[in-house]
Amino acid sequence: MYTTMIASPFLAVLLFSVSVLGHMEMTFPPPFRSKYNHFVPEALVQYNMTSPLQSASDGPQANFPCRNLLVDLGTAAGTSVMTWTQGSSVNFTLAGSAVHAGGTCQAALSNDAGKSWYVVKTYYGCPLAAGNFQLDIPSDTPTGASVFAWTWYNNIGNREIYMNCASITIAAGSGPAPKVAFSARPDLFVANVGNGCTTAETFDVLIPNPGPDVVQLGTAKQAAPSGVCSSANGIGGRKSPSSGALDPGSSNSGASSAVAPVVSSATPSSSSILSIQILPTTTSITSVFVTSMVSSSAIATSAIATSVYASSTGTASGPQSTGGSTSGLTPTVDGQCSGSQTCSGQSEYGPCCSQWGWCGNDADHCGTGCMAGFGSCGLNATSLSTGLRPRHVRQFKI
Repeated sequence: MYTTMIASPFLAVLLFSVSVLGHMEMTFPPPFRSKYNHFVPEALVQYNMTSPLQSASDGPQANFPCRNLLVDLGTAAGTSVMTWTQGSSVNFTLAGSAVHAGGTCQAALSNDAGKSWYVVKTYYGCPLAAGNFQLDIPSDTPTGASVFAWTWYNNIGNREIYMNCASITIAAGSGPAPKVAFSARPDLFVANVGNGCTTAETFDVLIPNPGPDVVQLGTAKQAAPSGVCSSANGIGGRKSPSSGALDPGSSNSGASSAVAPVVSSATPSSSSILSIQILPTTTSITSVFVTSMVSSSAIATSAIATSVYASSTGTASGPQSTGGSTSGLTPTVDGQCSGSQTCSGQSEYGPCCSQWGWCGNDADHCGTGCMAGFGSCGLNATSLSTGLRPRHVRQFKI
C-alpha cells in the first residue's frame, strides 16, 4: 500500500511532464516569455509554452490570444526579435516531440497589438515533425511594429488550440502585387476555447476561410468544424476602427447552432472546395453555419474575406447602399460579403450586408453602408423583394 501511494503521485507527475513537454512550441521567431527569447528577464520566462490555451470556461485563466502576453509590448521583454521585409520568403520554427498526428496550423500577423489578425498562410498536416515552415510576407503588409502568431489544432488528442506569438518588425521592401490585399485576408480561425466552435478528433480541421496561401503537408482526412464558427479576432469579429466595437458576425452572439462535421479528402479537389455559409433563421439567432460544396470557378470570382477596414486616415470605407438590383452579384463562399457579393447566393435568401462585410439582419448589420439591394433589413429573407422562394435548411439545436 505504501509503495502504491508513492508510485501513484510519481506517475501522475511523470505523465503530466510528458504531456506538457511533449507538445510543440515555436522557437523562432522567439515568442513572448519564451526561454529562447533573450530579451525576457529570467524571472519572467514561462516554461509551459507547449501547453494549450485555456478556454473561456476557465474564466480569468482564459488566454486567447497569445497566452495574454501581449502586455509585454512596449516593454523591454516585448522588444522586436526579428525584422521581416515586405515581399520576402521567411520561416518559423517549431520544436517538440509529440505532433499528435499533425493537424492544421495557421500563421498570421497583427499590426495593432493583437486586436485584429490577418492570416498569411494555412498549413494542413501541420506539424508532422519539428522543423522550419516557410511563408511569404505579402508585399503590402503594413510596415512597423507587428505581432506574428502561430496557431495549431492537433489531429489526435484533446480538442485544444496551441498558440505562440512573437514581437517582430515589418520593413519596407518590394515584390509583386498580391492577388488578395493584406486588408482582405481572413481572420484567424478560432475554435476549442469555449466560443461555440469545436474541431473533430482524428481529422485535420478544414478551416472555413484559410486565405489565399494554403499548403498541404500531410494525407490525413479533413473535417469542417462544428458549431457557430465565425471568423474570429479576440474570439469575435475584427474591431470597428472607429468605435472599438466588435464587428457584426462575432461568435459572441450568445447563441449557437451545432452543425455536423463534413469530411473531405486530404487533398482539396481542383473542382470543389468546402465552404461555410451563414443562413438566416426565424428565431432570435442571427445566423447559423451550413456546409456546402461550391465550384472552384465560383471561388475564383468571389473575393476572399472581405472585411472592410479603415484607411490610413482612420476613416472607414465600405459598400454603400445602392437600392438597385442584385442580379449578377457573386455569392460569398464563407458567410461574409462585400460590395460585390450577396450574403448567401444571388440574394435568394440572404439578408443585407453591412459596411463591415458581414451578413445579418439586426441593427448592427443594417446600419450605415447596408446594401439595400440585398434585401430588406429586419426580414428573414429577401423573397419579398426578389420574388424568389427562400431555401429551407434543417437546423440543429444544442
